[in-house]
Amino acid sequence: MPRTEEQFEQIRTEKKQKIMEVALELFATNGFHATSMSQIAKQAGISKGLAYNYFESKNELLIEIIDMGFNEITNFTSVKQDQLVTEEELIEFVERSFDRVGKDIKHWKLFYSLMLQPHIVENFNERYAQAAEPFFAMIYQFIASKGNTDPEGDLMIISMMIEGAFLYAVAAPGIFPLEQMKRKVIDGIFRIVETGKK
Repeated sequence: MPRTEEQFEQIRTEKKQKIMEVALELFATNGFHATSMSQIAKQAGISKGLAYNYFESKNELLIEIIDMGFNEITNFTSVKQDQLVTEEELIEFVERSFDRVGKDIKHWKLFYSLMLQPHIVENFNERYAQAAEPFFAMIYQFIASKGNTDPEGDLMIISMMIEGAFLYAVAAPGIFPLEQMKRKVIDGIFRIVETGKK
């Protein structure tokens, strides 16, 4: 029985995901420059030609991996651009972000290892800023709506606190339990916002 269009699409999605997972591991372990498309294809169990059917270049593959990582975190908010962020929505966003990181520590450890490589940092800072903009806008909007006198400064502190907690979660998961960090970060956000009121 011939496969349906949906089955072909499912196979394509699974193959693409496999290539990205293998590439992430090789990029993080061996370095982006030291990893070839041939190595990625071999470890993914496909031909090099087939790998190029999914990604035109190693650089395109890298961009998709980075975008996927950013989107997995920043897409959690359901807040529309023209609405104020409620306390409940902010808490839900932070909780779901921590839960996503906690469900696949290995993936995020590889992702952060990749992002810390000099070539990646130099070339994708702008891409990170664009991808994270909705997240920053959401937090900024919330801080400003509470009458905070320094929303930009407190946005910086809150962002560093969240990112730092994620790094602890993936680099040294035994030091602070994830659930405890999640609660403390949420409490910290509200303390910072309260302290900065007029």
